[in-house]
Amino acid sequence: MNNKRDQLKERRTALVCKAAKQRMEIADAFKPLSGAITGADKGIRAFQYLAKHPVILAGVVALAVVVKPKRWFVLLESGWMAWRLALAAKRNFEYKE
Repeated sequence: MNNKRDQLKERRTALVCKAAKQRMEIADAFKPLSGAITGADKGIRAFQYLAKHPVILAGVVALAVVVKPKRWFVLLESGWMAWRLALAAKRNFEYKE
């Protein structure tokens, strides 16, 4: 029984070391992307914050529309066109059996 327990302890130790080595390899592989990942993480946090506090977003949009309305209408028009193009592309590329 002790022999089996010792074998399990050795196997566990080997697996823990292997997992640590793999974590280090993954960290090294993603090191060049750390800046982009950090930026994306900040963006996700900002969206989560705005989702919890929609009044802030509404206030910022209202202020922007009051200050520069023409620019926002141009932006909304291009966004609407991009949205329609994306929907059309999705319809054209859907899988059909």
